[in-house]
Amino acid sequence: MGLAFKPYKDSPDYNVIDVILDRHSVSPKRLDFPGPDEIQIHTMISAAAAAPDHGKLRPWRFIQFPTEHRKALADIFEAALLERLPAADQDSLNRAREKASRAPVLLGLILNLNADATIPHIDDQIASGGAALQNLLLATHAMGFGARALSGQAVRTNVFRKALGLSDSETFLCFIAIGTPTAAPKRNQRPAPETILSQWNGKPNT
Repeated sequence: MGLAFKPYKDSPDYNVIDVILDRHSVSPKRLDFPGPDEIQIHTMISAAAAAPDHGKLRPWRFIQFPTEHRKALADIFEAALLERLPAADQDSLNRAREKASRAPVLLGLILNLNADATIPHIDDQIASGGAALQNLLLATHAMGFGARALSGQAVRTNVFRKALGLSDSETFLCFIAIGTPTAAPKRNQRPAPETILSQWNGKPNT
């Protein structure tokens, strides 16, 4: 059973800035039950849908991997590794399979970029996908859960793309593992504002 974290929304001094500044990633190995229920998951997806979307193209979507289908996902991870490394040993195959069983809730974020759109530019669409991901992560944190976005080589294999039925225009950006943290998070030092903020002097840079 995971640690009991009080959701920010239940705090009398709830502040969205506090949620943003306090958000952190939690390793799937440290995510346990309980995970969010379906109503909470829908709230997280609603938060993602509030992301900026220039042109209203909605260039991204989410997919959920239910626990009853994790064995099938483990089979895909194993097949994906064999596609990349046909001589992979059994230990490597086992580690690939284990990734499917981590975290009570597992979501995937898929980008569907419109390369022909000029307004918005494709860069705007990518930024929209990133904003949707961050909104979901912030909602997850605010609700008292831990989460981490995860990618890897498996999602770029033909066997993985075929199993998920991805179209040629779609890219599987990342998994999102969600659950209750079982240990205090390891927090990385973040850059000071003055190290990532500069002031333009109003003159052309020649």
